[in-house]
Amino acid sequence: MENPSLKLTPRQQKFVDEFVLCGNASEAARRAGYSAKAAGTIAAENMQKPLILEAIRGAQARNAAAFDVTRQDVIEGVLEAIAMARAAGDPGTMLTGLRDLSRMMGFNEPEAVRAVVVDTASAAYVAKFAAMSDAQLIAVVQGGSALS
Repeated sequence: MENPSLKLTPRQQKFVDEFVLCGNASEAARRAGYSAKAAGTIAAENMQKPLILEAIRGAQARNAAAFDVTRQDVIEGVLEAIAMARAAGDPGTMLTGLRDLSRMMGFNEPEAVRAVVVDTASAAYVAKFAAMSDAQLIAVVQGGSALS
């Protein structure tokens, strides 16, 4: 398989290297030499580019292999740190650890919910729900709007 980093510009490669170090796309963009004013926009754009994402995943995999660290090792370390913070009575550090753990476990991703059509009469409601905006759906759930 061809190395994706060969197709990256030098600044994009620097972005990848910095992102792997700090884990923050805007900070990585600043460290890679993009202006502070444009860093957020450039970071968002870069994190949508398949070649950059592939290069990041590759660098992360190489780092994990080089240090012989698994995802389980990291999770266990975070859990140990949370337990230590709890024992020390440090709720701020506990929350930081829990936040990091929730990201690692994918709990911060939006939850997708699908409606299952039970009968043909329900199909009309499913179609109406599918056509509604998030705001309209929230209004229905909160009882502020009817489905007429």
